[in-house]
Amino acid sequence: MRMKIYTYLITLLVFLFVNEQVKAERGDIVFVELMQEQSLDELSTEIQNAVDVDANLLGLTYDIVIHKIAYETLDYDGISPTTATGVIAYPSNYECPAPMLTYGHGLTLKHSGLPSAGSIYTVIAKGMASNGYITLAPDYIHMGVDASPGFQAFMHSDSEAAATIDLIRAARTYCQQNDIVYNDELFLSGYSQGGHSSMATCKEIQENYSDEFQITAAMPGGGTYDLSGIAADSLASPTRTTGEPHALCLVVKSYITVYADSLKARGLDYTMNDIFQHPYDSLLNHILDPNDPYGSVAELLPVPNMMLEEEFRLAFLNDPDYFIRDFLSYNNLYDWAPQMKMRIFHSTADVENPYPNLEFTYNRFLELGAPDVELSTIDFIGHSDAGLFHVLELKNWFNELKEPCIVGVEETVQSSISAFPSPFTNTFTLDLKEQAHLYNTIELYDIKGQLLQTFATQQQTQVQINTAHLNLSNGRYILLIKGQEQQQVLPLIRIERE
Repeated sequence: MRMKIYTYLITLLVFLFVNEQVKAERGDIVFVELMQEQSLDELSTEIQNAVDVDANLLGLTYDIVIHKIAYETLDYDGISPTTATGVIAYPSNYECPAPMLTYGHGLTLKHSGLPSAGSIYTVIAKGMASNGYITLAPDYIHMGVDASPGFQAFMHSDSEAAATIDLIRAARTYCQQNDIVYNDELFLSGYSQGGHSSMATCKEIQENYSDEFQITAAMPGGGTYDLSGIAADSLASPTRTTGEPHALCLVVKSYITVYADSLKARGLDYTMNDIFQHPYDSLLNHILDPNDPYGSVAELLPVPNMMLEEEFRLAFLNDPDYFIRDFLSYNNLYDWAPQMKMRIFHSTADVENPYPNLEFTYNRFLELGAPDVELSTIDFIGHSDAGLFHVLELKNWFNELKEPCIVGVEETVQSSISAFPSPFTNTFTLDLKEQAHLYNTIELYDIKGQLLQTFATQQQTQVQINTAHLNLSNGRYILLIKGQEQQQVLPLIRIERE
């Protein structure tokens, strides 16, 4: 009997020891699943259909492969392990070690809108892969049908950063296991919520993982970084209308879930039914459930503050110490000094994530001594439409910075080509700077990719272009500047001035 007990104890100790050794670590791969292999022609056709833009303007160059990947990361408590999903897309015929690039997606309620589900974010990932990047797009935690179940931690900086960092780790492992060669360059980006998540990732890497990752450059776009101040005032406004009333609902649901222990410590125990008026409380059960096909955002009020119960509406509007504002402050991202190259993109006409929050954040970075942060703005374009311009600009800027792939002949030469005035009315000047000798043709396209006119550069440093005869309407246009061995894409805005 005693021998049996000893045998049992030894077996148990061995089991515990082995189990501890094989315990999942952050970034460990759970599974990888092929989503698609595409030739350049196939991808060009898909992108043109998806975004209604001539694919030639997007710099597509390589065939691509894209996989769904599940990997280990941390839950919103920063301790518990959880499985997250995302995608890894890479150029299959790139002849040099490729840089890695992350792209964080925007506000998404349903699984179908995620990178791993074949959404527009999947298309963006494939497009950047075709530009010569190993592109990573996280779904964030508790999103995706193969992720650990739970409610999404919307606008929660710690879990956004952890999910992105651990996807980079998983991608490195995958590349090593499959003889995919990558270099040390790392580019971070994302739009809307992805602007917040990419900024959070930059901050987390700089403060805690600078020995493991070196960020080459980052370009957050359309994000909210002063959540508890300017953004909260916007969410709490009794007059501001928005096309995204579900953002406030998702923030509240996220924070009463993520910070449940903090609420209890304050003697509070709120549910969505306590905070939102009927019928919105019951509608939100459907609208915010990523698995539930019922409930439409159109059923919500365009002034989100007015859906709150009166007690909560007034508190959110007037009380700077209101618990939601306090929880928002935990996720502010302006009180640090980025040490990497950073260009922050935003539209001055953004209503969803108001431009003043970006201006405040940028000035704060400068006050704290950030050495290499730029502000890049676009005018007269709303939040959603500006997302395309963000992708075009990050592609151009990252391509300027990344190590060129030289195999026999030199690859595309990048330069800081610009056009002024911007916006223009009828006439603008294209400044080719020191690269004028490399280009011979300028093509003007509308946003749907229709060629409007072709101009010759005559290899002049500055080329003046008059579009009065084209009778252009106000809106977005694109220049394609072409040479024998390189091309550049430049977005333009046309506005009729009074």
